[in-house]
Amino acid sequence: MDETVRIVVPVRYAAWLSGDLGRQLQNMLENGMAATSCRITRLPRAFLVEGQESPGPLLEATRRAAQELERGAAQAYPVFHHEMGPVWTGTLQAVFQEG
Repeated sequence: MDETVRIVVPVRYAAWLSGDLGRQLQNMLENGMAATSCRITRLPRAFLVEGQESPGPLLEATRRAAQELERGAAQAYPVFHHEMGPVWTGTLQAVFQEG
């Protein structure tokens, strides 16, 4: 497959992605996506998952990794998770290229 598949994992609050906390959450998501050959980038209010994978399997892998991220964040940062709420909004956005 030549086309890069992009999936956006929206985050509820930008505070989740700032500084060391954001890097640690990115590492959690990367660990959850280790079975794929994708790249994960932190954006101001989301993670961007990009890979040369089939869209369906990458979307499913991203969903599982986002759920693992949520469980990991609740366990690692219980006070933040209680006060701010979940990290992940519960939605995924597939970004398709034109043409």
